[in-house]
Amino acid sequence: MATELKFCGMRREADILAANTCRPDYIGFVFAAGARRAVTPETARELRAKADSRILAVGVFADQSPAYIADATAKVPLDVIQLHGSESETVVEEIRQRTGKPVWRAFQVTAPAVLTAAAATGADGILLDSGKGSGKTFAWEWLRDFSRPYMLAGGLDTENVGEAIRTLSPRGVDVSSALETDGQKDPEKMRAFAEAVRRADSETER
Repeated sequence: MATELKFCGMRREADILAANTCRPDYIGFVFAAGARRAVTPETARELRAKADSRILAVGVFADQSPAYIADATAKVPLDVIQLHGSESETVVEEIRQRTGKPVWRAFQVTAPAVLTAAAATGADGILLDSGKGSGKTFAWEWLRDFSRPYMLAGGLDTENVGEAIRTLSPRGVDVSSALETDGQKDPEKMRAFAEAVRRADSETER
């Protein structure tokens, strides 16, 4: 089974056109207030319209109201909701009910105990990260006995993503900062990362 690939932090038409060439499974639009890569739902709608229809759109939110998330989901439209804040399980369920879309929860893996909460969440999917766009990895050895499928994020690049896939077999990988040069998405880095993921898949019995 191929590793799912998500390119996050899409902000410009050039980002979308490059993603269309690489064909990730998902592209991510950040709506979290104050985030460097944040876009408005209106901008995301314009960009989404230019994306390959086979690529699913993920909206990244953090401690925003279910009403705002539902409105943005309908406006873009989004296929998946990704929560990066301190949302409760009740809020996760409310967002799922309001949007009718899968909800992923992100967990900042600062200690092994975080994985207990990640395993127990009622969210449809989980993303394990080292921090909110920190660009650093966490201690992957903590995942040795973790059985729930997850998206891996945090510090992934063309040099280490192959190792991550071969040793951890995540459901997918999520990348943003490693795709950039001077703060903007770099088509060549996007292509190289996608190739590294697919090469690792071809070398690994999954």
